[in-house]
Amino acid sequence: MEVALECGRGLPYCSLPVVSTSGYFIGLISIRALLREKPTAEKRSLAAYIKKVTAFSIHDNPLSYQWQGSEDILPITDENNQYIGFVSMHEFYRILNTEYKSMAAEYSQILNSTYNGIIVINTEGQIVIYNSAAERILGKSRAEIYGKHMSVITDDGGLMETLETGQPSVGVKTLLNGYSIITNRTPLMDDAGHVVGAMGVFIDVSDLDRVSLELQVNKALASELNAIIESSYDGLYIADREGKVIRVNSSWEKICGFSRQEILGKTAKELVTMGLYDNSAALLALEKRETSTVMLEITSGPKKGQRIIATGTPVFAESGDLDLVVVNVRDITALEHLKAQLDETRELSRRYANELNEIRLQCNKFDDIVVKSRAMQKVIEMVIRVSQVDSTIIITGESGVGKEVIAQKIHLLSNRKDHSLIKINCGAIPENLLESELFGYEGGAFTGARKDGKIGMFELASGGTLLLDEIGDLSLNLQVKLLRVLQEREIVRVGGIKTIKIDTRIIAATNKDLVLMVRQGSFREDLFYRLNVVNIKIPPLRNRKEDLPPLINMILHRLNTKYHRKKHLSSSVIERLYLYDWPGNIRELENTLERVIVLAYEDVIQLEHLPDFLQNNEIKIAPVILKNIVPLKTAIEETECQLLKKALKEYGTTRKVAKVLEVNQSTIVRKMQQYHIDKDDAEEHQEDAYAHLLRI
Repeated sequence: MEVALECGRGLPYCSLPVVSTSGYFIGLISIRALLREKPTAEKRSLAAYIKKVTAFSIHDNPLSYQWQGSEDILPITDENNQYIGFVSMHEFYRILNTEYKSMAAEYSQILNSTYNGIIVINTEGQIVIYNSAAERILGKSRAEIYGKHMSVITDDGGLMETLETGQPSVGVKTLLNGYSIITNRTPLMDDAGHVVGAMGVFIDVSDLDRVSLELQVNKALASELNAIIESSYDGLYIADREGKVIRVNSSWEKICGFSRQEILGKTAKELVTMGLYDNSAALLALEKRETSTVMLEITSGPKKGQRIIATGTPVFAESGDLDLVVVNVRDITALEHLKAQLDETRELSRRYANELNEIRLQCNKFDDIVVKSRAMQKVIEMVIRVSQVDSTIIITGESGVGKEVIAQKIHLLSNRKDHSLIKINCGAIPENLLESELFGYEGGAFTGARKDGKIGMFELASGGTLLLDEIGDLSLNLQVKLLRVLQEREIVRVGGIKTIKIDTRIIAATNKDLVLMVRQGSFREDLFYRLNVVNIKIPPLRNRKEDLPPLINMILHRLNTKYHRKKHLSSSVIERLYLYDWPGNIRELENTLERVIVLAYEDVIQLEHLPDFLQNNEIKIAPVILKNIVPLKTAIEETECQLLKKALKEYGTTRKVAKVLEVNQSTIVRKMQQYHIDKDDAEEHQEDAYAHLLRI
């Protein structure tokens, strides 16, 4: 053993390190102890003066060193206990002091940087730590608070209770300086387990609530966006600015045949290189920095060979840098299938559209028109169609069938409904007055004319509709002028020279046979063809008996309301009304019902209340017609068959038919069986009609 000994009087240190010859640290030796040694006969060895001291490793933390004596130097070794040198304890204390100051500054910075308020008190209840967050929340500076008792902040004894009991309390809601806060209180212990203080950490609950609310809103928004993306029929995948796939939805997996685990994290270029598909809308959008659409084919996987259309849309950040690319994909096969289905149903849709319009308009616009019969349904279907265009219309039909009502419905359903519907009866006004009524006149055009003139019906109806009723009674002279109006869409007032443009839809109505009048020369052929663009023929009431029950019901209800009555019809009256042909049509039916409602004293209308022509009505059956010359036996059978069918349709029951045909009921039944005529259908139809009327 070698002793590194350099000492003497005036040495700066009283101790020196002792190392072995191989450089290992052994301990310290006190120089003063050696110098104080008294001479004796038996000298002690130098080893007796060596003090075993734990050396300080160069890799140790100075703050962790536990000093064991009062030596004035601290030996230093490496990780192998090889002696390196020593440091004076004075210098070591200076280093420790610097480290502690640095730590204190760091801890102070941490305390003051935290968002939570922190207060620490000592055993006397004095505030020893008070950070910046506490200043902000409590509104008092550190200079005002430091060293003061906790009671200067609050009279709440919670932190003092923690100090006394040594028990922590977590999540305590309290009120400090008007702030509602949540406090966690913790006792501070020394190494021996004694309470040396207490710490309170608190945060403003309003901040937590706001953060919590924002979190909930963001969470709900994220959930909503996720649901939208996942429920999209289109396949979606999203790539970042580098083309790396960061998200795909379920529809994309279904369309392309790949799971999201297979592609997430890979770039669009890698997916093409790997042979998943042969093109990429994402790559094109990244390259062009604009929305790009491509047709691509799946080249591997379960959907191999499937054709897909993909559209990549770039998404830019506020700075203008490209941030994301959103790609929509759709299976063209599905589109083609949908297109085929659309083509198949298109014709049905067109047909159903008219039927739905008819139902809708019947509910809203045809409350005063009965359309139960197929004949009237066809009329209303045509009314709906022609009301949407401005074609010239001629309405034909017998007197009293409701031509004017149909014209009014066409106007109300058209885009001209907000303008006037002007009606004029061409047969009720003399020719010399009718011209000035239609075309108007200039001031002084004739004797008795107004000084400032007068506008005519065509001008009054501009933007709307002009109904020319009884057009068949129009003179040939006015027919020529009307033809010019239809051709040129302009008029000249009587006595004027200036043409006036008109925007008027023409609807004509007549109960005459215009074709016959054209042949006879009383109606111009060219005007007929100008008027006859759309011909709406209203069938007479006798040809649509299905409309009679609801028609009677509607008229009877209107008359009872008008005259404040409660009249209803007996079954015999209903039967008689149903069997009558009504040559005057609806007008005759209305007049007849109004007469019996007004004149009858009883609430139930009987046969005696009806007019004479209905009381003495002789029921007639339409004639039977043979179209070809046939053997007599065949003609007789055909005649019997037609006669039975017509009679059953007219009367409904075999009993009534037998009475009218003057044979036994059994004969009627036998003949029906012979000719395979279904009696139930006819009787059911008739009885349903009567039952409906009996409910009036």
